[in-house]
Amino acid sequence: MRQRQATPAVLADGRALGAAMLRRLFIGQCLVLALHLAFMPAWLAGLAALVAGYRALQLRRRLPRAGVVLRLAGVAALTAGLWLQYGTLGRMEAMIGLLLGVYLLKLLETHTRRDGRVVVAIGFVATTVAFLHDQGIPMAAGGLLVLAWLVHSLVWLSGGDARRAWRESAWLLLLSAPLMVLLFAVFPRLGPLWNLPQADRASTGLTDEIAPGDIAQLSRSDARAFRARFEGAEPTPAERYWRVYTLSDFDGERWRRTTPERLAATLGRPPGEFVAEGRRSPWLDGAPRFEVELLLEPDSRPWRPSLGAPLATEEPLRFLADGTLEGTSPLASRSLLRVSSTGQAPANPDPAGPAWHAMLPAEGNLRTRELAERLWRESGAEPRAFLAAIMARFGEAPFRYTLSPPRLTSADRVDEFLFESRAGYCTHYASAMAVLARSVGLPARVVAGFLGGERHPDGHFTIRDYDAHAWVEVWLDGAWQRLDPTAAIAPERIEEGAQAVDDGREAFLADSPFSPLRMREVGWVNRLRLDWERLEYRWQRGVIGYQREARNALMARMTAQLHALWDRLVALAPGRGWLGGLLGLLMAAAAAAGLVALLRLAWRRHREARDEALRIVRLQAWLGRRGLGPRSGESPAAHLRRVADAAGDAGPALRDCAHHLERLRYAPLGRAERRERSRQLTRRVTEVRRRLRRLPRRRRGGAQAGGVAS
Repeated sequence: MRQRQATPAVLADGRALGAAMLRRLFIGQCLVLALHLAFMPAWLAGLAALVAGYRALQLRRRLPRAGVVLRLAGVAALTAGLWLQYGTLGRMEAMIGLLLGVYLLKLLETHTRRDGRVVVAIGFVATTVAFLHDQGIPMAAGGLLVLAWLVHSLVWLSGGDARRAWRESAWLLLLSAPLMVLLFAVFPRLGPLWNLPQADRASTGLTDEIAPGDIAQLSRSDARAFRARFEGAEPTPAERYWRVYTLSDFDGERWRRTTPERLAATLGRPPGEFVAEGRRSPWLDGAPRFEVELLLEPDSRPWRPSLGAPLATEEPLRFLADGTLEGTSPLASRSLLRVSSTGQAPANPDPAGPAWHAMLPAEGNLRTRELAERLWRESGAEPRAFLAAIMARFGEAPFRYTLSPPRLTSADRVDEFLFESRAGYCTHYASAMAVLARSVGLPARVVAGFLGGERHPDGHFTIRDYDAHAWVEVWLDGAWQRLDPTAAIAPERIEEGAQAVDDGREAFLADSPFSPLRMREVGWVNRLRLDWERLEYRWQRGVIGYQREARNALMARMTAQLHALWDRLVALAPGRGWLGGLLGLLMAAAAAAGLVALLRLAWRRHREARDEALRIVRLQAWLGRRGLGPRSGESPAAHLRRVADAAGDAGPALRDCAHHLERLRYAPLGRAERRERSRQLTRRVTEVRRRLRRLPRRRRGGAQAGGVAS
């Protein structure tokens, strides 16, 4: 039966790459591109196909080699495409696209072994860059697959056949795994050395201005906003109000957020009255009611959610006087944040003053103003009775709560909602209630954030886009009071979430047709979804969220365990003093012996690097211990060539060693060529040792000459 011959990575000349190696490099490019494709332009896949097609035709002699003009044209087209896609080349996404494009175009000029190594090296960089997009389990698994493929390509390029290269690649990855784990566990996390502009991306569809109907659109999406785990007491469904920002500027149609800096400039006051940076709010004190750990999604905006008014955080943040939080910078990747909060609306007065929160446009929504004045008179000018009358009015027919509210088109949108459509989502009712309160001089503002969240069996919560919500805060009795009109008209939304609203149900998750949340009623599918989300949460929290505090805690536990082990060893004998001294002496001796061994190995490597004859002598001695020693009167080169005939796949490396030795000893070589020949000899000696290391060692006095033992 004919034995299948191994496919070489290079052609017979030892330099040019064969078709099999080029195919492997192209498959590696496709695997690297697959890691990026969900986040990058799809036309990069077309670029990869064009380059591969050109090389395939060029190998069949149907097209000439790609010249400088063609390669420069490819780079120019790539740059123009990225410019049209992103409008700039200075953003992170454009830079990653440029790296991927150059990586793909490099195949056009890949002809030699050195070119192949360059392609693999760029592949390693592009694989690492993929984790700037995402660090989830699928990306990690894909990155490991690509890493194995690239390592195999690199090993195959060094010589030998593909099957042996897989074994050596697996061995290399296995050897490197403990080092990777050690570096992950103990190496400190370094901050970014530079900042790259990124595309605006938000973990939630909330914006800093809303109009009636805006948040209703978010019920169409199941995108994850953040995840939370409480340390201690958990809030009830009616307490899960996640504040993100407040909106106090109303123009008759839309509510807008006013930044502290703009508010200070408008009122002619110092910014320090509206915002303070630190780990604790200067406006609130007291014991926190809730302690929560948030796993935040990447967001180009600085907002941070909190359950009620925030009291303290573990890292410096911007505490706003309106009871909201901001980060000092956008989130480029998922991040953990621990927040202590009250669970209630803030009790402190807003420095902007009551007048700021009672302003309305001079004109517009006249029927709403008249309704407010009438309800105010009927309630005896008592604020709580007035607000209760509004809530009661919303709870009566024909008002209804719907996920598909009719579009409001008039200039007086609050009037149109209250007196004509009478159907809306949370923003409709929150906007109307705030306008009614302001119409009689009560300070009021709209709060945008989230309500609820899905509780998982392991105790963590997932808050999604469809949990977005808006409610009202009114200044009463020296504190802000939370009022949610949704509780009056759709209490099921408070207790069970947006999925419990029947009116307009067809709009729920309309933009997520393949969401597994649509199959919540199918038991086994829902269990699979929950199991996967629990696994993914633990990965993100334990692996991606492994930060300085976790590292320090791990090191402290390891140190404590070592101290406990030492104490147990010392306690084994009554004479603890002499036993401790003896153990210390033994450890010092072991450390000294290890240091001597390392210095000896370093000196040996240094001598071998300077003397090629010494390298060959030691290689001959190594071969002799395996029954392949030199014969009497045989020169080193002749010995290596003789052994090569019976050494199997180590034969080419042995012949190369003999050839390089003769050139280095007898040929008139320049300094650069001598240095290159010496490096090649070192590589070949290492390859011989690697390929023949499985041969059994001969006992002293055994045969010193002969072939490979069968």
